[in-house]
Order: sequence, then structure tokens, then C-alpha cells
Amino acid sequence: MSKIFDALLKAEEKSQSGERTVKFSTTLNMFQHEKRPIKIDFDLDPFMEEQYQKLRRRLSATPKQETVKVVMVAATTHGEGATTTSAILAATLARSGRSKILLIDANLRTPALDGVFTDDSQHTKGLSDVVAANVSVESVIYQTNFPNLFLLPVGKSHPSPSYLFDGDPITNLLNDLRERFDFIILDGAPLNGYSESFFLATKVDGVILVVESERTKKQVVKKIKKELEWGPVNLLGVVLNKKKNYLPPLLERFF
Repeated sequence: MSKIFDALLKAEEKSQSGERTVKFSTTLNMFQHEKRPIKIDFDLDPFMEEQYQKLRRRLSATPKQETVKVVMVAATTHGEGATTTSAILAATLARSGRSKILLIDANLRTPALDGVFTDDSQHTKGLSDVVAANVSVESVIYQTNFPNLFLLPVGKSHPSPSYLFDGDPITNLLNDLRERFDFIILDGAPLNGYSESFFLATKVDGVILVVESERTKKQVVKKIKKELEWGPVNLLGVVLNKKKNYLPPLLERFF
């Protein structure tokens, strides 16, 4: 993890290096505290496909003593690509055909996953309602159009999301879901400014941090890393998103 993090901190200073990393195709409009429309292109080009296959392999090949089944994906702030990353990662895991995957929208600030897999946000109940003991989890898990991939929507808004993710109900729910699915991917709220994702991070097996190249400040990443380690939280790695390529394709192959 330390090598990945050190490389991330240097990325901001190497914006002219021409290195390629994950860049996502997405149309995103941000409406804080409201459901936001988002379109995700799941038809990845070969380079993108390979990046997600590497991420899938690393999740599947963790040391035997480290069981990683429940993973939260979260950005530092809105618009850095955490929802896109979590959705494509979950779809990539499901496409193997050997795993049953649950994707959970745990972002009560700007939820979006329901609209990704349906024409509109038609599911009014979900995670928040289950944690509050208002509905059964079986009634709010839906099959997506991807085989082996299921969705648990965010549910109703809550005035204090941190309380939902800091207690036995969320712990018991995740323990129950572990027995039903091979992998569980949670799309969490941004870590810089909202406390609920830090509470949720202590309930999962690991966290993938999403940052945006040339936008996310390294001081913010350092702060979040320190807070996660204080948790303590298992920080699995970092996705450096939207990295620009400054070299023409003809020259790129020589570097």
C-alpha cells in the first residue's frame, strides 16, 4: 500500500509524464443531497478493460489470512468517479460467471446507482430502510441487467447518515449479506467533508480510494489516509482516475 500511495502523491507533480491510468467515460451532473443522473459506459475499450481485470485479480488474490469480501469504494469529494468505479468493478466481478455480486448504494448524499441500472430512480426503499428496520433486506435487493449482479439501492434520505453506519444494525446486515454473496461492493459518500463513510469504513474488509488526477490535492489525500489509518481501516489501494495523456499515440508506444 505504501508504494501505491507514494506514487499517487507524486502523480500531481508528474502531470507532464504522459503515463496512462484509468480514465472513465461518464456523463455526470451533480446535485448535492439529491439523486443525480449518471450514465456509465460498460462497454470498455481494451485498455480500460485490462485495468479493471487487474483490480478484479487483486481483490480475488488477497493473502489467505486476509479475507476481502466487502469493499467500500469512495472518493475524496464529489465528481471524482467513485460511483463509476464501483459500478464497473462490480460488473467486472460479475462477468466472471463464478461470483454472485451485490452492489450497494451507500451514498446518502448524492445517490446515483439506482438510475444507472434502471431508466429512472424507481426504487424508493433500500439500504437506509433496512438499517432502520423498516423493511427486510430481501424485499429491496434487485437483479440488474447483468447476470450475477444485484443492487441494493440507497433508500430514503436520512438527516444524520453517520448514525446509520455506526451501530450493530449495519454490522449485522453486512454479516448476513456475506453469507449470501461472494463479493459486496459499496459506493460510499465522499470522505472529505462527510463522516458517515469513515464509520462505514470500519465495518468493511477494505476501502478503495478514488482520486482524480490534477484535481485532488495531495494534502487532502494525506489527511484522509491518516484518518482511515486511525480508524483503523484497511486501505486496499488507490484508483488514480481521469489521468490525461500528453503524448501523441505515435510517440506513446516508445515510452
